[in-house]
Amino acid sequence: MAKSKKIRPRIPEGEAILDTPEFTMEEYSERMKKNMGFEYRNIIKHIIKSIDPPQGAIILEIGPGPGWIGIWLAKERPDVRVDGLEPSADMQRVARKNAKDENVAERVNYITGYVENMEMIPDQKYDLVFSNDSLHHWENPLNGFKEISRVLKPDGKVYIKDERRDLGLRAKFIVHVLGRLIAGNWWKYWKSSIDASYTPQEVQQFLEQADISNWFVNTDFLGISIETK
Repeated sequence: MAKSKKIRPRIPEGEAILDTPEFTMEEYSERMKKNMGFEYRNIIKHIIKSIDPPQGAIILEIGPGPGWIGIWLAKERPDVRVDGLEPSADMQRVARKNAKDENVAERVNYITGYVENMEMIPDQKYDLVFSNDSLHHWENPLNGFKEISRVLKPDGKVYIKDERRDLGLRAKFIVHVLGRLIAGNWWKYWKSSIDASYTPQEVQQFLEQADISNWFVNTDFLGISIETK
């Protein structure tokens, strides 16, 4: 009988990301834009080509950080409006400036809050709710999924991407060897995000507990995604 893979316990990553003595959110924003821009563009391409939000869509991004995905999405789709739910005042400061600099500030708005409690948002408001690298920050994904389901329109779509904690050997080599070489001192933040992330099985269990049957869980060797069926 094959041995089951041993999965380390989750290590929560903590509260909202704020300015630190090591770096400001402005510095963080430029680093993410430079190093993650290609991935951000691929996410936007998937949203536009595969999900295809309706004309005039109202979109919610959970945990936008410096806001690049939502901002660039608004530039690619001038008909949509994007709200970003972000608990960090420092991140919001940077994201608002980025939106202004990219000339989309009139269609990109930021809301202070957490996904587990979006009481300031009415039911069935959004055509699409998406998130990238935010799920591992959620303290209670079950409540988060319930809230997302509540604020989605009946025919609304979901697209959530994040790390996964149950890495195989190939992924561990990429993270621990190549990741150190490429990311340098920032590697520890990637590792911390992985340690705080959920496994596909845990996410599927949360969805079942939330009585959500029309979202499905996809995986690759490094990450996880959740989409509407």
